[in-house]
Amino acid sequence: MIVTRRAWLVAMAIVLTAMSPAFAQQQFNWQQAKGSQLRVMLNKHPWQGAIEPHLKEFEALTGVKLVTEVYPEDQFRAKVLVELTSGASSIDVFMSMPAQEGLKYMRAGWLQPVDEFLKNPALTAPDYNWNDFLEKTRDAKDVFQKYNVKVPTTLEELEAAAKALNGKAMTDDGQPGYGIVARGKRAAATSTFAAYLHAMGSTWLGPNREPMFNNEDGVKALDLYGRLLRQYGPPGSENNHWYEASSIFSQGKAAMYTDSNALFPVIEDPQKSKVIGKVGYALFPRGPKGQYGSTVAVWGLAMPKTSQNQKAAWLFMQWATAKEQVLAVQSEKGVLGARDSVWKDAKGLSKVPADLRESLTVGSKVGTPLWNPPVVAVAECRDAIGAAIVVSIQGGDVRAADNKAAADVKRIMAETEKK
Repeated sequence: MIVTRRAWLVAMAIVLTAMSPAFAQQQFNWQQAKGSQLRVMLNKHPWQGAIEPHLKEFEALTGVKLVTEVYPEDQFRAKVLVELTSGASSIDVFMSMPAQEGLKYMRAGWLQPVDEFLKNPALTAPDYNWNDFLEKTRDAKDVFQKYNVKVPTTLEELEAAAKALNGKAMTDDGQPGYGIVARGKRAAATSTFAAYLHAMGSTWLGPNREPMFNNEDGVKALDLYGRLLRQYGPPGSENNHWYEASSIFSQGKAAMYTDSNALFPVIEDPQKSKVIGKVGYALFPRGPKGQYGSTVAVWGLAMPKTSQNQKAAWLFMQWATAKEQVLAVQSEKGVLGARDSVWKDAKGLSKVPADLRESLTVGSKVGTPLWNPPVVAVAECRDAIGAAIVVSIQGGDVRAADNKAAADVKRIMAETEKK
């Protein structure tokens, strides 16, 4: 979504599939795995930060001891992959993004399906309500008003706004800022580039599963992304992950920020942010033919087949993804959840600005789940595409870089998707 100063996030509707069961203790036995110990691996993420204060509640409710490990995203992904590959992992539950590693992990046979747990009334609380999950997951003021710039609704307007605002006074002490900030660090940048790609009218793969992000529209999208960050973004943008990009924006040094709305709590962090009350949220701009670019991504919880505590692991997964916990993290920390009932609850909306709510509502309806290439070797393909993004940011030959990335992705798919 776009975040404007009043800022923007690319309305990518990144919702967390993680919530907690209504506590019908009299009807459901939460103590059935009492005495168990669970090893839970978490990515350092706004949801992780919001759920951690509540973990003692799960332990008190169930008698299950939690041993949690938290790592920055790149380290987290690498550690989980190494352990699952070994076939002897002691992980019981871990955070997972289906569009990132889901296909690879399922094909490898590393994930424990939870269908049977869901169907078993002895293992699933009666009010867990699977159908409550959102379907696609099962005001620009301040700088913009000051300089009389319209909040962009198209990619053309996005570039015009970045150009108009770049170098204008933005910080509290009047220092100039950048027109826009976004991820530029190789593979990490593909997550936000996806919105530009789809809005421009292209996508990752064609109907025959051949790369098509290097078609004419794809090249235009890659050229635009690199040009925006090169001409109107911070120097060295190719080194910025979401950590760096969100920090630049929350310190008031950029007019616009395109990224996931899951970063809303980071941008509005009262302890660190300098733009609280000055940020507006908007749907990601549409492309030249009216195409939407919004993408829908999901963080969830997964159970490895190797877990020796599957009953306790499932109890934790449903506790952490039931309505009470989703409502708690959304109302307390503004971490956006994926339960419809929470979005209809006044308490659930208490920390969500109206414009963010609107952009997420629309984005979740018109967005695509293809924020990542739909392949087995997602990490390798992201890295290949990310290399082209870096070339574009640095002002290199965009078409050649896009074609090379497409050739690399085709080769990687041939090597990893053999029948």
